[in-house]
Amino acid sequence: MARLSSTATNSTSRRANPNWLAGLAYVFKKSNKWGYVFIAPLVLDFLVFTVYMVFYAVQLSFQEMQAGQFVWIGLNNYTQVLQNPLTWNAMRNTFIYTLSVVVLGLGAALVLSELIFRRGTRTQVFYKSAFYLPAVVSSIVVALVWTWIFNPFFGILNAVTGIFGIPKQNWLGNPDLALASLILMAIIGGGGSSIVLLTASMGGIPTELYDAAKIDGASEWTRFTRVTVPLLRPTLLYLFVTGFIGNFQVFEQVYVMTSGGPGFPPATDTVGFRIYDMAFRSVQFGGAAALSLLLFLVILVFSVFQFRLFAAELEY
Repeated sequence: MARLSSTATNSTSRRANPNWLAGLAYVFKKSNKWGYVFIAPLVLDFLVFTVYMVFYAVQLSFQEMQAGQFVWIGLNNYTQVLQNPLTWNAMRNTFIYTLSVVVLGLGAALVLSELIFRRGTRTQVFYKSAFYLPAVVSSIVVALVWTWIFNPFFGILNAVTGIFGIPKQNWLGNPDLALASLILMAIIGGGGSSIVLLTASMGGIPTELYDAAKIDGASEWTRFTRVTVPLLRPTLLYLFVTGFIGNFQVFEQVYVMTSGGPGFPPATDTVGFRIYDMAFRSVQFGGAAALSLLLFLVILVFSVFQFRLFAAELEY
């Protein structure tokens, strides 16, 4: 019996091998060579500027520059980063910024998407294009525009608030207002992609569900909270996770508008800006690499937590 089973296995492998070899030959045949030529720059870019840089950052986090050379110091960089009060101040500011922008911004985008979806096709296209327009502009340009809006002497925001009798404010120079100003800018100008995705998802909800809810006497608010929002959970989960990942790495707006300040501890210092400050101002490349890896771990843990929390009983 063992001899028969061995013979059968060998014959099966002989029959499978030609198919496997044929598939391999098809992949590498000459007709596909231009495909590999076209994807080669992207693959090379990924290997050099992502894979290699990640491994180099991990190695650098255990080293310190001494007399122009990198010396292995073990976990000292991680210890110094975790014991530095500025690290925890930056972490706190980043959490406040991220949670405020993601929760408030996604809530505003959800309401606006519902209002836009009720309009005609041309009106929908106009509003979605208008809200999405800031997303195609460089974040540096947007930050420069908002710097003029927040100008304490001749900014548009102070001109508008002055109509209601509110005195002029130094929005970016006041430690109590600087972080809130950055959050306001992100919420107003950052919901375009969310609106596009949410309105597209609303178009996939069967109208029969709304008709049934109307027959049962459900109000518009009830239909929105009991029908629309639950069926948008996959899209909301995606937007929540990607929004958390993106906003937790905020850097450009802080660099252009406040440089991490004002005050001490810095009111708008974020983890991304602290990494830049350690690497290129304090020349602590090892500490910056260690903080960047800690940032990666924090984002990874919270992303997994969000999937576990919001993806329960979720169908895709």
